[in-house]
Amino acid sequence: MAYAEHVHGVTDARKVTNLPRKPRVLLATSGTMAAIKFGNLCGCFSDWVDVKAVATLPALHFIDKTTLSKDVILYTDEHEWSSWSKIGDRVLHIELRQWADVMVIAPLSANTLSKITYHGDLYPLS
Repeated sequence: MAYAEHVHGVTDARKVTNLPRKPRVLLATSGTMAAIKFGNLCGCFSDWVDVKAVATLPALHFIDKTTLSKDVILYTDEHEWSSWSKIGDRVLHIELRQWADVMVIAPLSANTLSKITYHGDLYPLS
């Protein structure tokens, strides 16, 4: 295995291989009635990609954890706040961001979409 090149003096610790790997999808859901289908959605994705899942506390009211594939890890706020105790410890949302190739929020409530849109106005891409 080869290591990635240095970029501006910073070493990328991720290993680079020539073997293809499955895409990595971080699948998230918000507290909407449609979250009942989240287990099915995770199953559909996990057939062809590596999946990690994130759910809000309100979404957990609609998710039947037994419908999740055994390959899918479901993270909640409890995991975020219990995964570190001091400066320098790993932070879950940063670890997930580094792991994932893409994040998909589905199902997405109108309330959550409006929050994303509002904050997007504060930090425009251009």
